[in-house]
Amino acid sequence: MPARSSLSVKTKLVVIQPTPFCNINCRYCYLAHRSVSRRMDFRTLEQVFKVLFSSSFIKDSLSISWHAGEPLVLPVDFYQQAFRIQEKWNLQDIKITHSFQTNATLITQEWCDFILEHNIRIGISIDGPAYLHDAHRIDRKNRGTFEHVMRGISLLRKNNIPYTAIAVVTSDTVQHPDEFWRFFQEIQPTRLGLNPEEVEGCNERSSLHTTPGIERYKRFLQRLVALNAQSSSPVPIREVDVLLQRIESAQMRIQTDTNTPIAILSFDYEGNISTFSPELLSSTHPAYSNFTFGNVFHITLEDIFAQENFLQIHSSIQKGILKCRESCEYFSLCGGGAPSNKLHENGTFDSAETNACRLRIKVTTDVLLEYLEEHYHLTSDA
Repeated sequence: MPARSSLSVKTKLVVIQPTPFCNINCRYCYLAHRSVSRRMDFRTLEQVFKVLFSSSFIKDSLSISWHAGEPLVLPVDFYQQAFRIQEKWNLQDIKITHSFQTNATLITQEWCDFILEHNIRIGISIDGPAYLHDAHRIDRKNRGTFEHVMRGISLLRKNNIPYTAIAVVTSDTVQHPDEFWRFFQEIQPTRLGLNPEEVEGCNERSSLHTTPGIERYKRFLQRLVALNAQSSSPVPIREVDVLLQRIESAQMRIQTDTNTPIAILSFDYEGNISTFSPELLSSTHPAYSNFTFGNVFHITLEDIFAQENFLQIHSSIQKGILKCRESCEYFSLCGGGAPSNKLHENGTFDSAETNACRLRIKVTTDVLLEYLEEHYHLTSDA
């Protein structure tokens, strides 16, 4: 374990869980406590910002994502007060960018006004056309949520509020690449993230984690790339654009924020602190107990490095990264993978390949390299 002072790390992203509750009940959700209708009180939130802005890990800029539950189940006035508390403790005038990752079902004109006032970035979770979306993204009475989501998106577009989209890709999705692509071309997100269904948290199986499933995902992605290439209005796909940039610029990525301590910090509604993959915040495991390294009322961020469970987890993650480095030709494009995927698929951080990395990194890289070779006669080693 390197000394804290030798870690040239700054916190880039803070995930705050204002509530674990979600008003819908997606079949593949990894959050076990999404029925718990608790909320972070302002005393805890004040301490979160006090601890954050008194830390040496917070530099010139910071992204704050309100997530790990549905943030919009809390009223606008909660965030008005939250932002006032943040401004109170941001004595160094650090540039803050706020974002909501939301299912969009609760968006109103009041929310749009607030989003515009504070220039909040919006990410929408939507899985494609109604027959794909409603197969998995259901409410607590097992009804599809597509119409409610589209009402929210219509309000955003009416108010000229840009938004990104994240689609969970399942075995259903990969059978309909053309319809999927056309849908997102029509609703015009500024970027589309593809999240292949994962084994994570309380979601113990993935419809894509089989050899045929991985092959079908590859064909699905090949078709999306081809449709984009043929279109004057392509759908910006996050994974494709990021990897294409790295491949074309020969940019080597030797680490990732999810396996770098402190680069991402997560705070639950009770003020417990976690780092590495945000998905670990609500996870437990027999080998590690939980993945919180203290509470904002009892420690500083610098104290995390002295926590015994942090040292154990960090050591295991580093061993897993070394395994990836030694065994995987895609390492320079990934930096060792997401610890949460390794834990939930392999049972330990001290491991290498996962189905998640096969889908996110290996398949995407192969699809792009094959496309470049075929159409531009460009080749590159991963």
